[in-house]
Amino acid sequence: MTGTTQAQQGGDDALTIEAVETTPVAVPMTTDFNISGGGQERPTHVLVHLRTTGGIVGLGEASPKPFFSAETAGSVVHAIEQIEEALVGTDAGNLRAVHQAMAEAINGNPFAKTAVDIACHDALGKQLGVPVSRLLGGRVRDAIRVGQSVGIKPTEEAVAEAETYAHADGFVSIKVKVGDDPATAAERTRAIADALDADTTLRVDANQGYTVDQAIPLFRNLEQDLDLLLVEQPVSRDDIDGMRAVTDALETPVLADESSFSPQDAYTVASRNAADILNIKIMKAGGLVPSRQIASTAAAAQLPVAVGSMVELGVGTAAGAHFAASVPNAVYPSDVKGPTLFTDTVLESPLEISDGLTPVPTGPGLGVSLDEEKVGEYEVTL
Repeated sequence: MTGTTQAQQGGDDALTIEAVETTPVAVPMTTDFNISGGGQERPTHVLVHLRTTGGIVGLGEASPKPFFSAETAGSVVHAIEQIEEALVGTDAGNLRAVHQAMAEAINGNPFAKTAVDIACHDALGKQLGVPVSRLLGGRVRDAIRVGQSVGIKPTEEAVAEAETYAHADGFVSIKVKVGDDPATAAERTRAIADALDADTTLRVDANQGYTVDQAIPLFRNLEQDLDLLLVEQPVSRDDIDGMRAVTDALETPVLADESSFSPQDAYTVASRNAADILNIKIMKAGGLVPSRQIASTAAAAQLPVAVGSMVELGVGTAAGAHFAASVPNAVYPSDVKGPTLFTDTVLESPLEISDGLTPVPTGPGLGVSLDEEKVGEYEVTL
């Protein structure tokens, strides 16, 4: 066994990890969702049951998107099998030891590590009788203001979808996915803007879809007559100089998403003035522990953040809500609203996301429970 043992840590026997189990599930989506790099109609998520010797079960989730990162549901399951070997006998409440053991067990694989990190936080919160947000320093808000996203699709479909989200569902911020042909993207963005009320904010997200020479004229043109809240990841994640060039060229704030996976990435973006805002997604960061480090890096650099999402089911969304509730500089609309994009839930009591707000559960740990019958219904074989 690699990593530090529970006995060495002097932890709570009730939180000693004895097993980390994975269950792949696929719940259909309510709509096709495509970005510049690809899309999924029925993504496979990996649910985690982290079992301790004291009978506490911590829940976790990974929501890999192969077009966004290098991980798949299959790779997540395989990585967690290796991680489990390193963690058996470890105190789930010693989060730094857990992350050290995971780092020693396998390189990379942040989505897999996030699922385990979430499960450890859930187990610790249950043991202490406090919500995960307390473990993260406490809440600064009780509900998370969230926006909804419209994927790349024909303009008429995109407008109809945006109108439903804003008018019928109450979302006060709409993100338009671009990254396709600049002229088509501009037409779609303007058409959606024309259909929205004045108090609905508009964001555009290229998901790395453009070169600098494409991004600057496109977004300069759009910001001349549209009140854009932000422009997200206009160029390749590795093109930090390009991100800075776009940031310097626009009046609209630029948000770094794919350019800022890790705390180290966040430092690079901040220190090189390559963005005005950092997008923190607990999945890409590798869990709540490194996500807090990113938030602190942003705060030290006097940068606001947005708490993003990898379109998680209920467990991952609950974790994202607890995190967003605890970050003072998370002042931009969040994307923590994954369950609204699925036809069903795997939770016993679904998160009631309405009027553009995601509630922060108040029970111990994540404050949510799985409906194991639903989990069985949607379980898939990889």
